[in-house]
Amino acid sequence: MTEHHDDTPARGTPPRGTQGTAAAASPAVVGPSGPVGQDTGACLAEVSAAPVAFPTASPRPYPDPRPAGSAVSAASAQQPLPEESQDGTLMDTLAMEVLVRGAEHTVVRMPVDGARQVAGFLHGGASAALVETAASVAARAGAPQGRLPVGAELTVSHLRPVKEGWVTAQAVPVHRGRHTVVYEVSISDDQGRQVARGSLRSLFT
Repeated sequence: MTEHHDDTPARGTPPRGTQGTAAAASPAVVGPSGPVGQDTGACLAEVSAAPVAFPTASPRPYPDPRPAGSAVSAASAQQPLPEESQDGTLMDTLAMEVLVRGAEHTVVRMPVDGARQVAGFLHGGASAALVETAASVAARAGAPQGRLPVGAELTVSHLRPVKEGWVTAQAVPVHRGRHTVVYEVSISDDQGRQVARGSLRSLFT
């Protein structure tokens, strides 16, 4: 009797010549649109390595150079800052301190030391700066929402020389309108004597 060999592979057994082929093949990468081949994967790698383009920077919101204006109020008109921030300002240089802040009454003081002229007296320019500062602080406190005051006209009268101590400026409104405001400022020494007086007219921008 002739032996009969059945070459049909058993169920579950891979055909001859194919054993190990599936194990040797690299696992398929599946993307959102289906399997990803080696060529597609290389393209994705190149895309991920490409430089990212950023949007062009927007233009500055204010003109450069900034328009001329009051030495005290022009900077605040361009970029409002917190009232407590005085770093790098004339107020910082002259060591001014705001004691009372309000639209109806503002008080600012300044030491004579560091603000003298060559004869040893309080410099008239420092007194003028104190007048404008006190009036500007008051004007900002009472400015309409979304608007800022810019000093437009400053007058100062020097009445008495001062050599030491502190000088204190008190600002009160003379006129408060929708577009302009005028403050009168009185400066006194530690003995309460009036040493200077002035006024500042500001425009709301």
